[in-house]
Amino acid sequence: MLLPFPCMMDHNGQPVQFPCPADQVQPLSWASGLHSNAFHMPCLVENEPWQEENGCTAVCKDASQQPVEIDLPATEVGPWFEKPQGPAAFEEDVDEPLADMPLPDDVVALGNPRQMLANAGLASSVEDLLESSDRAKRAAIITWMLPAVWELALSANGTRVIQKALEVTGGDTQIKLSQCLHGRARQLLDSPHGNHVLQKSIVMMPPNAVQFIFHELSFYRGGWASVACHRFGCRVVERLLEHCEAGLTSSIVAAVVAEMNSLSRHPYANYVVQHILEHVPAHRSQVVNALIQVGVPMLAQHRVSSNIIERAFEHSVVENQRALAEAVLSTPYAIVEMGCSRYGSFTVRRMLEKLEGTLRYMALQQLAESIPTLRASKHGRHIAARVSAALSKMHSTYP
Repeated sequence: MLLPFPCMMDHNGQPVQFPCPADQVQPLSWASGLHSNAFHMPCLVENEPWQEENGCTAVCKDASQQPVEIDLPATEVGPWFEKPQGPAAFEEDVDEPLADMPLPDDVVALGNPRQMLANAGLASSVEDLLESSDRAKRAAIITWMLPAVWELALSANGTRVIQKALEVTGGDTQIKLSQCLHGRARQLLDSPHGNHVLQKSIVMMPPNAVQFIFHELSFYRGGWASVACHRFGCRVVERLLEHCEAGLTSSIVAAVVAEMNSLSRHPYANYVVQHILEHVPAHRSQVVNALIQVGVPMLAQHRVSSNIIERAFEHSVVENQRALAEAVLSTPYAIVEMGCSRYGSFTVRRMLEKLEGTLRYMALQQLAESIPTLRASKHGRHIAARVSAALSKMHSTYP
């Protein structure tokens, strides 16, 4: 069935008929005698006041020789296509073209952004363009990439491009890029390539812009403790601890502290515990108290958790150092066992470096009482030598 005429008026005010089946969309072509404005809308009558105010007249004169095709959905085509009345008639159509500005020719020439998934050379070229271009050009490249951001983030070639884009952009452009990742943080976490995009987002964006990562990962199976035990998740948690305020990361710390017995000895999660001690001073006491509850002498002799005990002595304030030392010295013969242990001996060295006053003297005394045992041990002989040297220095200073 053909739509009734008239669909448009020519310069003489005569109707021009444009047949179009009502049950499908068909492009309609304006004759060269009709004009269009910057939004590809027809200018039917020239030089009306409202047209001049919107810059329509000049645009129509420049574009009068170019045919314009417009697709009209069948559901929006009525029996009569009426002439627009005043500038308000165009208001609904202005936003969409302005939001979808044409890309520069050299960006369009790059082709489909998904080609970077298999074309490492193209991915490298785009990465270089992002590095060397000005702000406007970068924004255009990001716009070009937006339909493929999700797939690129999960690919070996694309992950570097997305990371570079996050690194060199900012403001609205950066936000639009990150919005392509919303709802997909858990999938990115599981990806050997996507997890790096999450990390870069946390490093380069303000904390309020990465709250979607907090929200989505908090629903990870097993909660934050499981994320900390994840091969890639531990890295993401480390970035959150490094770049976000203590109030925002308190839920992570609470989950880690609650599972300290197992996480402190986990090959991945132990790095998360170390990061809390190093980067979140507000929560160090929580971690130290949890370590004491688990057992400092035992943890100090473990291949993995011994690193945490050393870090605790290194970064804690004096009160926490004293609490850790007392947990060791209050257990008979514990410091000697640690001194003879391959991993515990490192903690004993750290204790002797950090402790002062009475606690340091108590440590030296307990070790001195077992010098023969320490010297008989492969790892303890180094501790015995340090103890002897420290005691000789003390005796010479205070005869």
